[in-house]
Amino acid sequence: MNYFISEHFDTKIYKDKSILILGGGPSTNEVKWENLEYDYIWSCTNFFMNERITSQNIDLGTLGNLQNFSDKRLLNYLDNNNNLKILIELDYLYSDTISKNRKFFDVYEERIYYGRCSKEYSTFVGPPARLMMLACTLQVSKIYFAGIDGYDENMKNAHSFTNATGINSDSTLNNYKLWHDAMTSFTDRIWNDFKHTIDFFNLGEAAECFNIPSFISKEKFPLPKEIYEKLK
Repeated sequence: MNYFISEHFDTKIYKDKSILILGGGPSTNEVKWENLEYDYIWSCTNFFMNERITSQNIDLGTLGNLQNFSDKRLLNYLDNNNNLKILIELDYLYSDTISKNRKFFDVYEERIYYGRCSKEYSTFVGPPARLMMLACTLQVSKIYFAGIDGYDENMKNAHSFTNATGINSDSTLNNYKLWHDAMTSFTDRIWNDFKHTIDFFNLGEAAECFNIPSFISKEKFPLPKEIYEKLK
């Protein structure tokens, strides 16, 4: 397996289904993904800050070190959407984050699943890309993805969850070439490895923002015209 997840996670329900994955990049805000048809929506990190996303029934959301686990927006969404599954990625959560937020982990214990992406796919391209890997492991039929955009050469792009306009000032991963190479490599690899069983749709192609995966997707799995038009 390329993604390992808690044994009690029901993997069978996703086989041959379609997944929409929404990351925090600007294309999530720029395209009308609501116009498409899909079986499940997955999102990540601070998704609960985006009202377009929280107006939907999210099936799975990843949480980690980037979250405030006592944020009322997060707690309210979880309490009003009992079917949302919480994914905690073991490689991206400090042990003291759990200890400092023990109440959260106790309250939502039955909805929390722990996962780990295999190292060849576990780069710094971010949690929504790793969600793509989980979807591939679960043998879905289609993956639509938005908000997996990366940054332009000035390391800018408006975040769809936090509204930040660039990379965190304290981040050491602040080199455009690193982001470009990592994201194009990931996009190319996941398509090559799963192109015979899964259809991929980079919704970021229809956005105005800078979208690194487009360097690969426009050549190898371009967005069909009928889908592109629904997104505008």
